[in-house]
Amino acid sequence: MNIHCKITYSSFFLVILAGLFACSPKSSSPTKSYFLGTSSIKGNHIISDSDLEALIPQKPNRRLLGLPFFPYVGLYRFGELFYNREEKQRKVIEVTQKYQNESRIYENNPRKLEKIQGRYAKKLEKAQVRAEQGNFWMRVLGEAPVYYHLAEVTLNAEKMQKYLYNNGFFESTVTFKPDTIFNRIRVNYLVTENRPTMIRGVEYQVKNYFADSIISANNKDAALTSKKRYDGDSFEEERVRIETLLRNQGYMGFSRQNISYLVNDTITNAATDSNFKSVDVQVRVDMGQANQPVRYKINSVNFEVLPPSGTADLSSEKDTVTYQGIKYIFSDKRFATKILDSKIQVRPGAFYSQKKERDTQQQLSLTDQFDFVNYSYTLDSTGKAINSFFKVIPLKKYQISTDVGLNVIQLQGAPGPFANLSYKIRNVFNGLENFEANVRGGIELVPGFVGNSSIYRSEELALNTSLIFPRLLTPKGFLQRQTAGFNPRTQVGLGYNYVNRPEYTRTNLKVAMTYSWQPTNRTLFNLSLVDLNILNTQNIRADFKGLLDTLQMQGNNLINSFQKSFVSDINFNFTYNTNALIGPPKNARYFRIALESGGTSLNVLPKQEDLIKNVFGDLQFYKYLRWNADYRRYWPVGKKSAFVARVNTGAVYSYGDSKVPPYEKYFFAGGSNSLRAWLPRRLGPGSSPPRLTSNNLSIESPGEFLLEGNLEWRGYLAKFFGDINYALFIDAGNVWNLNSNATESQKFEASSFLREVAVGTGFGIRYDLSFFILRFDFGIKVYDPALQRFVLDELQLNRLFKRTQSNFLNINLGVGYPF
Repeated sequence: MNIHCKITYSSFFLVILAGLFACSPKSSSPTKSYFLGTSSIKGNHIISDSDLEALIPQKPNRRLLGLPFFPYVGLYRFGELFYNREEKQRKVIEVTQKYQNESRIYENNPRKLEKIQGRYAKKLEKAQVRAEQGNFWMRVLGEAPVYYHLAEVTLNAEKMQKYLYNNGFFESTVTFKPDTIFNRIRVNYLVTENRPTMIRGVEYQVKNYFADSIISANNKDAALTSKKRYDGDSFEEERVRIETLLRNQGYMGFSRQNISYLVNDTITNAATDSNFKSVDVQVRVDMGQANQPVRYKINSVNFEVLPPSGTADLSSEKDTVTYQGIKYIFSDKRFATKILDSKIQVRPGAFYSQKKERDTQQQLSLTDQFDFVNYSYTLDSTGKAINSFFKVIPLKKYQISTDVGLNVIQLQGAPGPFANLSYKIRNVFNGLENFEANVRGGIELVPGFVGNSSIYRSEELALNTSLIFPRLLTPKGFLQRQTAGFNPRTQVGLGYNYVNRPEYTRTNLKVAMTYSWQPTNRTLFNLSLVDLNILNTQNIRADFKGLLDTLQMQGNNLINSFQKSFVSDINFNFTYNTNALIGPPKNARYFRIALESGGTSLNVLPKQEDLIKNVFGDLQFYKYLRWNADYRRYWPVGKKSAFVARVNTGAVYSYGDSKVPPYEKYFFAGGSNSLRAWLPRRLGPGSSPPRLTSNNLSIESPGEFLLEGNLEWRGYLAKFFGDINYALFIDAGNVWNLNSNATESQKFEASSFLREVAVGTGFGIRYDLSFFILRFDFGIKVYDPALQRFVLDELQLNRLFKRTQSNFLNINLGVGYPF
């Protein structure tokens, strides 16, 4: 009790202290009399607020609950009381001198120098951060005060006006009006755009015939076009486009600086619209050298594998090999020249291409073999051809990584530990192949299906191995050369999974072979011609077997998941994604289509069943067709807000003796990536009510047809080490069964479709650390198809988490965005 009181009093004192330091500005300068308040932009209609806000570098200090108190500034000033900047700067000099002294001693020992550099890099970085940003109170907990400066605001208005001018608003004006509130000044920027200037026509002036033909042939991609608003950024985009076109055709020395523009703004306005303004643009491309520039050819291509340290090792013997006109130099590790040749697109005798140079670097980097890929060149004696050099540093051949954590079962919230051990061998057969093995062991605390409501221990052990080839393994090298620039991969995998629960013991043996290739940065193809699974369930407890039989009579095919089965399929996936690889989704689209045919080989080779049964015993075989489509659209709104829409649908059709698909091939609705007001995989099918066990636990609800949609607004709340974001969402959808044995409430019928669409809403909190996003989504039911009524008004605030109610607050824990 005393400890608790001390902590409470200390926290209370800290808050008061921060408030006292931050209530009023602390500055001896009259120009720093007020804190900088928020900024608003008014009067603009075409140029967005976010574009103009980006020109304002000053950001106001955070306040406490909207009040004129700045606690983070108070913490910053508190840290200043015991911070000595001169002392921290001396520490930087001291660390730098120590590093320089040790470097001189071992200047002839590259390996020792590398270790010294690594040891002092972190020390120097830490010392510099403390010297520049202050102590822990100042740089982590606190926030440096931001004051209102008239000169800065004036400069911001000038930048806005220049930005408007650069975007075609030649007669625009930007003024500002300060507004004093308590101890801060808010700034209102007043924008008058007036009529924009349009581009009437674009003409290219290129005196080199071949260069002119290249530019003319690609005019459909031009950034400057007629009937488009004058936009300064388009002029720079056009420079980059022309430079790229010409460099890809051998003009290595051409630069965007050789492109100039003549803008004719003296065009007579149309009599019918005296306010209309337009310009003609002439694009002048100066090829240099009397407009007869050198079109460079590749004289030679050299590929060298450096020692791991990246420095030349004169003591080691170098192995030189020439293959397909390319010279390979191996000083340490050896790689198959035939495979390397398929990755190198820069070829002797061809004209220089900037695209092929960069694509080669990218393809080599994607093999996961090299830590460093560098390209350089020299001119030959004629000065009209180049000698190309690729130099790489290989990654470590052997790599071990571990991962430990906790599994949390959403239904009970009981954590259980897990551990992963991964082992990788690079360049296994000297052909850039990678071997990967992963061992996972975990213990989960799960609810029992039968008996009382006790929590049981579930043990899981999995071993997955794969051999990855950086090419398509096809007969006689079919399509290998054509797909060499598409980051092709062939993955051959073998896996085993063991699960031991109180009710049963289950094993899964999996063999798969998958081709993948990526024609562009936005498109990805995956094709699995071999995907075999042998499922075996043993030690099924009698009461659990009784539950499976009861559920089967009710239309739930959970029992199929516990039969000894052979599942084989051919599947194909296509993904189109314009999202950025790093950071939150921007103005982008995502589309994924998955097609799957199960038991296809059984149709072609009917005697295959007998052969498999002779080896593995009596098995259940499946034949089915399955498809799934997922489309997402992202619209950014402002700097840190976005509106996201998603539609996810799919169906599975079963044929053959079993008339049902494998349980893993069914569709499910509900959970953190679906309808978040329902428990995971517990919604539907159709209007059927939740299935409960004797101890009142719900059972998964599989369906053969899925249709769901999501709308989500994402915004920014605050910053605390990372970004704290929020989300408001609406989810709708369900699953249905298509087979004739399903009950009427489970079947998909057009007449009852709308009444069986579940609707949920809610809000979410996301903690974004850039490398990791922790997500909490809170879902509430709006319309429940099982009850055939709206249930939003049945939510009881004093029983928010009572799952026996018709409506409750469902908590979803996830990692990353839901979609």
